Amino acid sequence: MEHGRSYGLCKKIVAAGKMDKETMLSKFDILVMSGGLTEADYKELVNEISMTED
Repeated sequence: MEHGRSYGLCKKIVAAGKMDKETMLSKFDILVMSGGLTEADYKELVNEISMTED
């Protein structure tokens, strides 16, 4: 599966861990609505966020 540019940027945001979960999710929601992320990409990012939580 090929991911778009937005997905790569979101992965970097998650990896950096400098943004709280709710803020990340709201920004990712907007990207899904605008077509910048697919539903599958969104679900993968949400799983990553959940795994990085303390």
